[in-house]
Amino acid sequence: MTQAATVAGRVEINAQIFNPYSKDFIRNPDPVWQTLIRDYPIAWHKDLQMWIVSSHELCDRMLKDNRFTPNFRAWELAPPPKAEADKNDFDLAFEKGFFAVSPQEHLRLRKLTMPAFSKPVMGKIDAKIRDLVVGCFDAIGDAEEFDVYSALAVKIPARSIARMVGVPTDMEDFFHEFAVNVIKSTRINLSAKEREASMQATLPGFKYFREEIARRRALPQPGDDFLGSLIAARENGSQLDDYEILSVIFALITAGSDTATDLHTYLLHALLSNPDQLALLKQKPELMENAIIECLRWGSFGKVPFFRFATEDIEFAGQLIKKGQAIGVNIQAAWHDPAKWENPLKLDITRRLDGNIVFGAGAHFCIGTYLVRVQGSLMLQEFMKRFPDATLADGDGRIDYEWTHHNARRINRLIVKTNRQAARKAA
Repeated sequence: MTQAATVAGRVEINAQIFNPYSKDFIRNPDPVWQTLIRDYPIAWHKDLQMWIVSSHELCDRMLKDNRFTPNFRAWELAPPPKAEADKNDFDLAFEKGFFAVSPQEHLRLRKLTMPAFSKPVMGKIDAKIRDLVVGCFDAIGDAEEFDVYSALAVKIPARSIARMVGVPTDMEDFFHEFAVNVIKSTRINLSAKEREASMQATLPGFKYFREEIARRRALPQPGDDFLGSLIAARENGSQLDDYEILSVIFALITAGSDTATDLHTYLLHALLSNPDQLALLKQKPELMENAIIECLRWGSFGKVPFFRFATEDIEFAGQLIKKGQAIGVNIQAAWHDPAKWENPLKLDITRRLDGNIVFGAGAHFCIGTYLVRVQGSLMLQEFMKRFPDATLADGDGRIDYEWTHHNARRINRLIVKTNRQAARKAA
């Protein structure tokens, strides 16, 4: 990347202050976040070549400001536009998606996708995901120990979305690879070569869905599942075309696949590290939804912030952000901002979470929120039922991280001791 000239009055930081790839940061990010929130709520990162916004108040403002877009194509260093004849399925789906269209088109897409998120459709999806979650716990069986990452986290999220969009179970591994590459294709913290390779690797998946949409359109009824609802949706004479439907699948993957891999490890890490809160959840299951959001806030699993891009020159919080510059909206830091959250390092599943930005804010509020909550709720219910005496092995679950992950402080080992044998002996 080119080095930007220093701008008078610009607050600047570097990797000595914030290095999201540092092992010390990945193990314990809160001291860095508190420094950013307190001393550098908005600053230009000279090494990352982007703005970093970290306080809750500024993150919330930026996410709600339509002058900052999630559209990767608005980045000053984005690949040059392609000629129409050179565009592939990835390009065409991206251009029709929530992140790229105008506010008016965004509203139209939201309205047309609403039927696919209706209670009857979601009820069918719940049943499919419940079956998947139960199957994962059946595979654990009576084991005295199991790894949350390999037993649950890598199996449930992508497969949940696969079932949501109607992918056959024997193609779930294929879908998982598709999902991983969709996410990596627009990550600006990856090299252009890595992004291009990932984009090319998405094309078989897009081809599969184009063929499935065509097959469904040829039927007398496209089906009453999620994909069928998208095909059948009508609003004032308007309907979704094939690439708009592909863009919804794109958005679901971006919102609910990669992120949800961290959902399961961080939920169990949070509750087993705070057994009083786990006991409270068992006593008051009505706290489930609040508990999921609070566990995500407490764990703050992100490594690299959300990306936004300035669509014009903008003065924001006393800093001049130039058109095309990237902004890292550091919502993980914001989740620990003491100006918003009293005693932010305390897990409290009864905490009032009004105004939280755990799932984003504004027009681009996470489309995968429902799916994440359903997955988390079903997993925790099944876990508490099967392993009521579970603890973290050796006190910390022998926790380890995938240090090189492009996006998250991914826990790739968390060992839970089920204590089933001890419970049977005591009985």
